[in-house]
Amino acid sequence: MSRKLTDRHHIIPKSRCREIGINPKFAGNVVTVGASKHRAWHTLFGNRTPAEAIALIEAEWSLSGEGQAAFNRLSGNVVLMKRRVER
Repeated sequence: MSRKLTDRHHIIPKSRCREIGINPKFAGNVVTVGASKHRAWHTLFGNRTPAEAIALIEAEWSLSGEGQAAFNRLSGNVVLMKRRVER
């Protein structure tokens, strides 16, 4: 039995299109992607659109303001130390 290596993925989910009464096969909404990537997308993001997935990543996987400030301070210290060593 041959296994399908690609899937068709709807950028705007079919269910969302149906909710507002449009054909989910509108131009540019269906892309061909690798089957494993397609499964991974839906495992991670469910029926989210790319913009919603980005918002989720930013909310759940990004540094807080305090964490970003601490990282900037720490990484800045590393750069300063490297410059001193190079001299």
